[in-house]
Amino acid sequence: MGASGAGISWAGKPLLLGGGIILLLAVVGGLILFLVVLRKRKKEIETAIYRRYPNDTILFRDDGANLFGMASLGRGQVRGNGTLILTDNELVFLMLVPEREIIIPRSSIISVETPKSFLGKTRFTPLLKVDFSTPQGKTDSAAWAVRDIEGFLNALGVRKGDQMRKQHP
Repeated sequence: MGASGAGISWAGKPLLLGGGIILLLAVVGGLILFLVVLRKRKKEIETAIYRRYPNDTILFRDDGANLFGMASLGRGQVRGNGTLILTDNELVFLMLVPEREIIIPRSSIISVETPKSFLGKTRFTPLLKVDFSTPQGKTDSAAWAVRDIEGFLNALGVRKGDQMRKQHP
């Protein structure tokens, strides 16, 4: 038995042990770097929000929204976390990583639904799905998992169980 008492002898295997330590340090270092970049990006988003939208124009906000994708980009999209904001004039999503922004003018929103899946992805809870007209005159949709779907629906003027069919005034 080896010195550890576990039946493994590390004697004569310093490269294996050293390689494992280097791999562990690389993984931990990569994780720390990712967390630093993520924290910096969160601060950038917060600065952008306060610069663009004074507090009195934000009707509803979710800093933990999860984008399920946009219909026009197909099923191969990876989900993305970020901040979803509803203002008097826009529905805005600022994705953390990769840096991405989706701006939907409220006047272009056609309908709002709460399906449990979108583009073949599900969380088995209602999603906030928004159908809207693009500047090119086509119809597109996007869906998010949000913490307070009722809050978003209320801010959009949609009653629970109803789909929004009216245009924003």
